[in-house]
Parts: sequence; C-alpha cells; structure tokens
Amino acid sequence: MQLEVEDKLILSCIKIFPNDIELDKINSMIPYIRDWDYLITTIIDRGIGPLLYTKLPLLSNSQQIPENLNTKLKQAYYKTFSRSTILYEHFRNIVEEFNLHIIPVIALKGIFLSEWLYQDIGLRQFSDIDLLVKEEDGEKCITILEQLGYKKQQSDKLSVFVESQFEIVHYPAMTLNGVSIEIHIRLHQKTENYKVIIPQLWENSNSSIINGVQVNSLTINDLLIYLCLHLDKHFRSGHVQFTCFNDITNIVEVYSKSIDWNAFKVTCQLFNCEDIVFRYLVLIHNYMNAPVPTEIIQNYLTLLTEKDEQKFLSYLRGNFSSNNYVETHLKTLKRIQDLSGKVKYVRDILFPSKAFMIQAYHIKYKSLVSFYYPYRYFIGLMGVVNYLKKKVVGRK
Repeated sequence: MQLEVEDKLILSCIKIFPNDIELDKINSMIPYIRDWDYLITTIIDRGIGPLLYTKLPLLSNSQQIPENLNTKLKQAYYKTFSRSTILYEHFRNIVEEFNLHIIPVIALKGIFLSEWLYQDIGLRQFSDIDLLVKEEDGEKCITILEQLGYKKQQSDKLSVFVESQFEIVHYPAMTLNGVSIEIHIRLHQKTENYKVIIPQLWENSNSSIINGVQVNSLTINDLLIYLCLHLDKHFRSGHVQFTCFNDITNIVEVYSKSIDWNAFKVTCQLFNCEDIVFRYLVLIHNYMNAPVPTEIIQNYLTLLTEKDEQKFLSYLRGNFSSNNYVETHLKTLKRIQDLSGKVKYVRDILFPSKAFMIQAYHIKYKSLVSFYYPYRYFIGLMGVVNYLKKKVVGRK
C-alpha cells in the first residue's frame, strides 16, 4: 500500500538497533516531511517516540525537526523512563514476595521486554504489569497482593451468568498507587480457535534476572507466538496496541538468525495458530523491514490480505473502531447446551444493567443510558454482518 513519507519515517524508527543503511533512510526522509505535527503526535501515540529520540544524535538532519517537537520527543522518552522506573520497583517487590512463597512467575510483555529486549526502560512504553502464574497459585498470588496493599479494580459485569461461561484468563487487576497488576493463569479464552498449551510454556521457560530479581521468561519461539496472538486479539477487536508491532519486529530483528524456524512452525501448528502468526510476520517484513527468512515470506505471503493492510494503516494513523465481541459471543452460545441457557445468555447480552452501560460506554449522565441501548444493538448488528461476511470470504 502507498504510504505518506511521514508514515514511512514512523515505521522506519521502530527498530532498536538500526543498521547504517536504515539510519540513512530515516535521515534522507527528514527534509521531505510536510506535517511535523502529525508525525510527532502519531509517533508518540504509537509508542515509537522514544525510539526516534535516541536516534537523533545519529541523524545529521535531526536539526530540521522543529525545536518544540524535538522537546516533545525528549519528554516522551523521560516520561516513559520515569513511569517504567515506578513499575519496575513494584515488579521487584512483588516477585520477591512470590519467590519467598516459592511461587514461580513468568514475566509477560512490557515488564520483561523493556529490560531484556529494548535494554533501556525509557524506550518501551507500558502501563501495567502482566505476570503468568500456575493455575493452582492464582488465588495465593491475589492474597499476597492484598497483603501488600493492592486492591481489586471493581468493574460492572454483563451478568453473573454471562461471566460464568468464560474461563479466568487473568484475575481482576490489582492496583496500588496508580500501578496495576494482572495475574494471568492462561493466555486466552477457550473460545479461540487456537490453543496455547500452558504446561508446555512452563516446561520450556527460561530463568531470567529482571530488575535484580529471578523470574521465568518464555523462550524466543513461545514469546514470539504469544505476542502475535496477543496482537491478533486487539487487531480483530478494533483497538490494536501498536507496541506489539514494535516488539515482534525487534525480536525478529535481533534473534532471526538464532530462531529455529522449522521448530517454530511446528509449535505454531501444535497450537493451531500457524496462519495467524505468519500473517503478522509477513506484515512486519513488508512494512518494518523485519528480516523474516525469504522462504517464509514466499510460503505465507497470501495470508496477508489487502483488508489487513488497510486496517494496519488505519491503526497506524490512529483510527480505531469500537470493540465488538460478536464472534466471541456466538462461539460461547454454540457451547451452551440447553436452550434455556442460550436464551438467558442472549437476554443478558441484549439487556445489561445500567451500571454496565454507564461503564462500557462512558456515559456521563444516567438519564441518557436508555439512548445507548439502540446504539449497542446497532453495533452488535454490524458485528454480526461483518462476522457473516468474513465467514463467506473464508469459504471462497
């Protein structure tokens, strides 16, 4: 797809360790930027601003960036660094306490990647701490967090019955002084077509030191698969976390030559996620110049559709759609055996409580709640239409 020079420069800044050719490319684009406000706002919102900031000393044309926008890049870096410092202190305290109780922990996403991959906690933005523990340790972890002063974030549910149809992937977030912790015991709902085998992740996991404490981490193969699946969930639901693209790109950039791609493919097939994972590998190769092996690109090129690319570009430019959970609800309905259960499930989805509506749609005035039900039905109907379209396309 055709990209504006601003978009090309943003995507070219994603790599942590660009080579001289890639730096020259960034440098050569700077004189042709027409909309600096768009570029700086977008690059910061997508979590790439700190990555550009640290490259400025290497770019001879960096003085052409307006001074006020240069300052914004600097602020983005130090804001990320400051926030990460706080998060890492919470992380260290929590993991030390879990270690005292002999509870193994796998550090997920930002809290692991920021230090291990980016090697500078000012480069990778993240807002909370995600930890994977074994299912039998989940409740113990929540109790320990409560003893440390963390409190559960309260949220209104669709209904007790609807929530009972879903497995716990992670417990309600626990917060203390503005820091949120999510304790995971799984990585996805059973309604997904893929199935990540959690015991295998634990068996393969490595021992790592993050912020001075011992913790477990996923292998490169498992980490790459997990990040692609996490990205896909948000990509499909309408509000992608662009840092996922940054993470996947840099893992491939740094570790491509050491990845056993045949073993990687076998694991993807075992988890039934081959098409999903390789679709995003093709995407980051095409748009971020990630060094995915040529034979993989040739074999999986057709997985990336024009619609995927349009959606990617839309996300890059900050155009997000509302989350739509039609596919999840339809899969759940299919699993419910008795008719009365199906009817109850549909009723609760169509007529959730006012408290849920206020929270879900950020309604400021309670008197307006009734007007949001038709909006909910319209969004749901559009979701059904899009789901059916996707099914029809899939059969062709």
